[in-house]
Amino acid sequence: MTRSLAILLCLALTAGEAAAQEMKMHRKQAGEPDKSGWMLAASTEGRFSVQLPLKFNDFTVVESNPSAPAKRTYTVGARSSERIAVVATRIEYRKGAAAAKEYFSRFEKGEGLSAKPESVTPAKAGALRAVDLVLKRPDDVLYQRVVLLDAGLLLMNVEAPREHDGTAQQLAARFFDSLKVDAK
Repeated sequence: MTRSLAILLCLALTAGEAAAQEMKMHRKQAGEPDKSGWMLAASTEGRFSVQLPLKFNDFTVVESNPSAPAKRTYTVGARSSERIAVVATRIEYRKGAAAAKEYFSRFEKGEGLSAKPESVTPAKAGALRAVDLVLKRPDDVLYQRVVLLDAGLLLMNVEAPREHDGTAQQLAARFFDSLKVDAK
């Protein structure tokens, strides 16, 4: 499961290029649950927030390879003991809006993923264009929302072992609806 999430992120970030990255961890196991048990996870540098069902990590990755499409990513995410991962990543592209639109178009068509999507559905995140994807493989499932920003994308993933599909689907609905983002 973690391997497939890494593959999806690598496809979106580097499109096959070799990566040279520097990670800055802002917070580990952060967050205080509200009355419902969910935590507000505001990215330290990424200008977005989501609600997560677990304590989360918050980090930034800077891509030093000048030929890599992504120059920086901002991530907040958590993983349960059942191996259910809930992750939001803002991707900032070197070529700005043009690159963001190109990659978003691929997601809209369900192209370049580790498996053929079971569904690809146009969506909205507030006023922003988005697309929801569902990938179900023999061992795991992925519910993903990709949001088009001015010069980047925001990927929201809930990935789980196949036996936790129902839980992942329920988590995805609340997680996706919780996004607050500065699109610029």
